[in-house]
Amino acid sequence: MSNDFTFKGAYPALVTPFDENGVDEKQYRGLIDYVIKAGATGIVPCGTTGEFTSMRFEEKMDAIRIACDAAKGRVPVLAGTGAAYTNDAIKLTRRAAEFGADAALVVSPYFLRPSNREIYEHFEKIANNSDIPIFLYNIPQVTGVPLHWTLVDGLREIDGVAGMKDSSGDLVNLTTILVRRPEDFQVVIGHDEVALPALAAGCDGAILASANVFPDRYIKMQSALAEGDLKGAMIIQRSIQKTVRVFVNKGGGLAVKAALNMMGVPVGKARMPLMEGDTLSYEDIDELRTCLEDLQLINRGPVSFVMGERSLVAESYPKAVGMVPDEVSDLTLLHGEALAGGGLEVAHVDLVMGMKNGPISVAIENAGKVVEGFHPSNIIRDLEPTTVFAPTVTITNEKHRNLVYESAQKGVTDAITRTITDRIIPEELIQDIAIAVNVFVHTKAINPRRVHINNFRAVRFALRRAIEGRQSVEEIVARRDSARHPFAYNP
Repeated sequence: MSNDFTFKGAYPALVTPFDENGVDEKQYRGLIDYVIKAGATGIVPCGTTGEFTSMRFEEKMDAIRIACDAAKGRVPVLAGTGAAYTNDAIKLTRRAAEFGADAALVVSPYFLRPSNREIYEHFEKIANNSDIPIFLYNIPQVTGVPLHWTLVDGLREIDGVAGMKDSSGDLVNLTTILVRRPEDFQVVIGHDEVALPALAAGCDGAILASANVFPDRYIKMQSALAEGDLKGAMIIQRSIQKTVRVFVNKGGGLAVKAALNMMGVPVGKARMPLMEGDTLSYEDIDELRTCLEDLQLINRGPVSFVMGERSLVAESYPKAVGMVPDEVSDLTLLHGEALAGGGLEVAHVDLVMGMKNGPISVAIENAGKVVEGFHPSNIIRDLEPTTVFAPTVTITNEKHRNLVYESAQKGVTDAITRTITDRIIPEELIQDIAIAVNVFVHTKAINPRRVHINNFRAVRFALRRAIEGRQSVEEIVARRDSARHPFAYNP
């Protein structure tokens, strides 16, 4: 068979939208249109991010059929046809060819941890029974078996094997494959966090979860590398690194779906056992949201702040879909709570914000006073709006004091300043409101930098939650019913 498929650019490993009957065709077509318009040079249905292990055989066929039809020759389709059972992979690869797929992506057989010989014969049988080229797929962190370069040396000589996707993150094994490959064996990177070094080392392109969200970033990265602009490519990778870390490490398709839904590209929820609140924690969702805001991928629009007869409008509020109301109707007293980080440097923030002439005036009046039964508070100097800072634990020693009143307090200051520059709080409102922040710093915390970062993140999240009325009663009930409590350190 002629291996006439040439991989170029960046393909998203498509998430799969589901409804009660299987694949949600309307949402799937909408997603495919979105990624193509956003710059994707190809698409991959039924990959790892597409939750293929949670799909029935018929659903996989539906997804591949829809993808091939929706692409309509605009971009190639590299269909995920892997299966633990060799004959299932053969059948699905044949059907993918009938639907018009240009090539097939076949994951190494998983769960049973087969030997190298068994892996070799698995790929050999699929390639020998396929009418389209196949790409090997190496992702040992979930399959349990790595495709070592010595095995790839043999696999690449099988007729019909056109290339390989490497999602291992093992750059030593990958670069060895790259330096030993013949010219006609294509290698693409599948691990978002190491896209830049892999592409710089010679990979032909990328198949990535994060390309569902911003495929154009990877096209620009490859263009910069082709022009010898390593610095430009590094700037792109650094700008998306926090975001892709969430995608890679926090539930794959679950995290990508959360991002797309926030952006207004509806793709529904992941299938069980994956659920928001565990692998993808509520903290991760807030972090993902702020990352998308920073990348300007969340649409902005007006939010009204009502103060009795008076109202102000934040004209350019980042309106993550499903999270942000059009109006904040009562600024008397708003409450927000958030947790960030882990270990000894975990930050737990409980804050209130509201009109200076409302209940929060009591906190302002008592700031700096020694009040029996309360931890000492202070007003943070040179910060607007007026902000009262108080620890929620007793100071135990000088090191702990510094972590609370220097590291944590700086995190609070930076978060409030950033929230204003993010246009979350209208500048015209600053003189009328005040904020009171209660922070937890563990008595055994040791790392000032992590205390600062975690409190910055927690306050940033808590302020959004306060303004937007989260957690809502509906959210709290849903999380209670799923045993994922909104205020617990762990679900």
